[in-house]
Formats: sequence, C-alpha cells, structure tokens
Amino acid sequence: MELATARAEVASLRESAQERISAYEEESARLDELTGRRESAESRADAAERRHEGTRLGAARQAAGAYKGVDLSLMRAWIDPEGPTRALERGSYLTLFGEHRSADLARARASRVASDTLAETARTAEREQAEATEAAEDAREAAEAAITAQEERSERLLDQQTRLEKAMAAAPATGKEARTAGPPEREAPEGCAEKGGSADVENGRVPQTLLCPLPQAGERLRADAATAFVALDRDFRSEFGRPMCVTDSYRPYHEQVRLFQEMLPGMAARPGTSAHGLGLAVDLCGGVNELDAPEHRWMLDHAPEHGWHNPEWARDGFEPWHWEFTP
Repeated sequence: MELATARAEVASLRESAQERISAYEEESARLDELTGRRESAESRADAAERRHEGTRLGAARQAAGAYKGVDLSLMRAWIDPEGPTRALERGSYLTLFGEHRSADLARARASRVASDTLAETARTAEREQAEATEAAEDAREAAEAAITAQEERSERLLDQQTRLEKAMAAAPATGKEARTAGPPEREAPEGCAEKGGSADVENGRVPQTLLCPLPQAGERLRADAATAFVALDRDFRSEFGRPMCVTDSYRPYHEQVRLFQEMLPGMAARPGTSAHGLGLAVDLCGGVNELDAPEHRWMLDHAPEHGWHNPEWARDGFEPWHWEFTP
C-alpha cells in the first residue's frame, strides 16, 4: 500500500513539475521579450537625446549668428550693397528659421520625455518579469527535488517488498496440511444444491445461475465458493457469537472498471483479472481485516479447512481483508 501511494505521488509530482517547467519557460520567454522592448526603448530615448542636443546647438548657433553677423537696422538696410529689400528679406528668413528651430526644440523635448517614460516602464516590467521568472525557477527546482526524494523512497519500498516476497516464498504455506486432508462435508446454501462451480466463465460476467447468496445480505459467490463460505461462517459464529462481516464478494466487470479508475495504482486488479470477478473472493471486516486481531488469527488457522485463504501476496498487512476460495 505504501509503495502504491509513493508511486502515485511520484506521478502527481511529475505532472506538477511539468506544469512548473512550462510556467518557467513561458516566464523566461516573456522576460526575453521585455528585455528587447526595454533595450529598444532606451535606444529611442538615446536617439531623442541626440536630436534634442543637435536642435539645441543649432538654435544656439542661429542666435549667435543673428547677433553677430546680421544687422537689421534701417541704416544697414539702406547702405547694404544688395539694397534694403534684400536685407529685410534676410531678416524675415532669420525670424522664420528661429520659429522653426523653436518648434524643433519643443518636439525634441517632448520626444525625450516620451522615450524616457517608455524606457522606465519597460525597465519596471522587466524587473517584475525577472522576479516572476526567478519564482518559477524556484518552483521548478523544488518540484524536481520532491520527485527525486519520492523516487528514492519508492526504490527503498520496492527493495523492501522484494525482500518480503522472497521471505514469504521461503516460508511454509499456512494451512497446507489442512488442504491436503480435504475439505469437510458442507451444506449448500438454500437454492444452490443444483448449482456447480465452473471455470469456463468470463471474469466479471458470471451468469446469475452460477451465483448463490451468502448469509450476509446482498453478497453472492459462485456456488461451490458460497457453500464453503457458509460452512466457514458457521464455525466463525460458534467461535465469536456473530456472523462474519463482508464488505464485498462477487464483483461484476463494470464495478472492476470503476474501482480500477478510482483506487491508487496497485490497489485494485486490472478489470477482467480479479478473483472477485469469478465469484471466488470476499473482502472481510469485523476484525478479520486487522492484521493482529483475534478474528484474523482465527481465520488464518481455520479458514484453509474450508478452502479459504488469505493469499501469500496479501499477507503481512498488504490486504488482510482479502480472502480467496481455492476449489
């Protein structure tokens, strides 16, 4: 059970890690994009700065030239070799150029402000994205570390399971002598005397004509298994003053599918392979399901006399509640 749980946790962690790896890759891609946008914005800001500086210097040179090299007085206009009209025209051009320079300067300043704002916004977004990328990277590393730890735990449990299986294989089978002596005479449940056991049935689709009810309401088994179980139940009642507690018996195919999908890996047989699907297994409660309970110990000692066994793979706490009939 612990090994199955560990394996399920590994599968879950792998799925979580994959999601975090994908998130990290997405954040990294966004960071690269924002870095490019920030660098582009800073480049535009630098270009705006150069335009602003060039415009400012041009305006300064124009102002200096006007003050030093151009005389727009009326006297200068009359004595100018080109005549007053040409001098006045030159003054008008200077005035017009000055207005253009002022407009260029204003535009350059506005461009610089916009570029600075864009660059700062890009830098802020890049910082935030860098933090998100770092968080995604931390989550990815944590997920991978958890997977490694859980896989190591699974390996240790698998080694332990292997040692247990070898030990069980070397141990003598409980109740072997009782089985070789043959089962005692049994009384068939009511209505089951004419029914027999048959191995020629499809797992999970045993005909109703081959199933018999147990003393426990709603539970059914194949006729020969039911007959043996009734005899075992009678002995159990004599010992403990109450009938055996049954949680599950014959399991149709659709129920096997449902359990296989709902249970942790390794906790339910693959549909079509369960002993329950042949009407030859029961899951018990009322103390039999507890490894060291008197009821469980009594069953280990006396159930084989009636052909019922807790299989070797289910021993030592794996599934103390699971019992199978050996015809």
